[in-house]
Amino acid sequence: MVGTRFLANLTISKTTLQLELGFWERLGSFSRNSEIQLSEITSVECVQEVQMSIFGYRIVGTGMPKVAMLGHYRKDKKKMMVYWVRGQQALILDLKSGPYQRIIIGCSDAKAKAQELNSYLPV
Repeated sequence: MVGTRFLANLTISKTTLQLELGFWERLGSFSRNSEIQLSEITSVECVQEVQMSIFGYRIVGTGMPKVAMLGHYRKDKKKMMVYWVRGQQALILDLKSGPYQRIIIGCSDAKAKAQELNSYLPV
């Protein structure tokens, strides 16, 4: 596993956000690939300097503070899906409904992804 770089692949279209995970990401988070309807997203936020306090506590998955946070988490009665590894910025999506109220995704340029995503979101 030396040299493995966790990174979720995000594909944004006019109606959906697809989240594709590699083998190690699926294994570490006990999750699978997801497709989110853009109409379900209520807000998009990017975080340049990630603080551990945004994650809450782990339900299932991998949690190594300040190194890797992958899986299902809970904070302030919100169920969260998290894919973040040290060195990444965070893209935070709040959702209207579904199994999770918040999704936190690590990426190399969260600000650019947030701008791209906001351009597709309904006003």
